[in-house]
Amino acid sequence: MIVGEAPGRKETELGRPFVGRAGAFFTAFFEKAFKKHRQELYITNVVKVWPRINTLRGRTRPPTKEEEAFFLPYLKREIEAVRPKVVVTVGRTAFNALSPGSEFRPGEWVKRPFDFSIMPVYHPAYILRNQHRFEELTGDMKKALVKVKRRLRD
Repeated sequence: MIVGEAPGRKETELGRPFVGRAGAFFTAFFEKAFKKHRQELYITNVVKVWPRINTLRGRTRPPTKEEEAFFLPYLKREIEAVRPKVVVTVGRTAFNALSPGSEFRPGEWVKRPFDFSIMPVYHPAYILRNQHRFEELTGDMKKALVKVKRRLRD
């Protein structure tokens, strides 16, 4: 299971998570690592609506704590229905929703009092914005996904 922050403009237009520039970058990365198509993955977001700044085109803003708290029960029901062995949290917002109070350390396992493990990774938008660290950050992502593959085999 993959959990992101919230849909953006493109995700809202198409009604599917992770289809914008950053999401497509991440799912391509994931598909290559796991040799699976995105249709074989359960992908969702903490916040289910676009946190939008009302400008002419609309801009994305970080979700508020109130928005996260409102949608958290829905995410928990999704997790109960999917029953994942591993949840990959994409970015700090998704991580904090499932593991509040824990330190965000991408690539390191977090075991919470759940029946699943959490693997935090950097948000792909963060990776794409930090081109001067692109190789390092994508290397970290690859290492994290190798750990996920191993955990899923166990």
